[in-house]
Amino acid sequence: MKMPLPQGVPTLRAKRTQNLTRPDNVFCSEGFLDFFISCNAYPARVPGTTDHFPIISVIDLVPPVKVVEERWDWKAVNWEEMNEVLAEEMEAVPDPEGYASAGEVEEAIEAFDAAVWRAVEKVVKRIKITTRSKRWWTPELATARKEKEKLARASYRQRDVPESPIHEQYRVARNTFSARIKMARERHWREWLAQVDGEDVWTAGQLMKGASSD
Repeated sequence: MKMPLPQGVPTLRAKRTQNLTRPDNVFCSEGFLDFFISCNAYPARVPGTTDHFPIISVIDLVPPVKVVEERWDWKAVNWEEMNEVLAEEMEAVPDPEGYASAGEVEEAIEAFDAAVWRAVEKVVKRIKITTRSKRWWTPELATARKEKEKLARASYRQRDVPESPIHEQYRVARNTFSARIKMARERHWREWLAQVDGEDVWTAGQLMKGASSD
């Protein structure tokens, strides 16, 4: 076995002493070593409250193409604007004076449907998602993560100055970020549970059963 992670790279900072150590290693077969472009630990990207550094390896492989889909971003809709635009679009739909045939009913339904979709296309934005997209992720979390990583880099630069206030600032930011993620996940879970019906009830039951067994 070979070691892609360079010798001497620390992978952990002890919470109590702030000492840097290397309890983690990366192994691969000799034949696979040539595929590594880089392998390193990143103290500034520590997630949550762990004291281990993430180890990121860049490997020269051809991954499968991720399927990117688009969907309507209903959460970001300005509903006051939506109501105004929809009212304008509905003005173009003629008022019925009674339907003489099934064909006229069908035409009225199509006109109403077209008006709704014109309003949707004018107001509702479309976002791209992949199989790895986190539906509970928010722009606020992205901003908080950037701030946490900024403080992490500053804390790492001051690692030889344990009395520096930056270490406490980073600790608070890291814990706050973890708490925000937990709250976002819980909020998304409750919102999803509130609208489940039909076959989704069985899915929710299976998910809750899996959560209780962890």
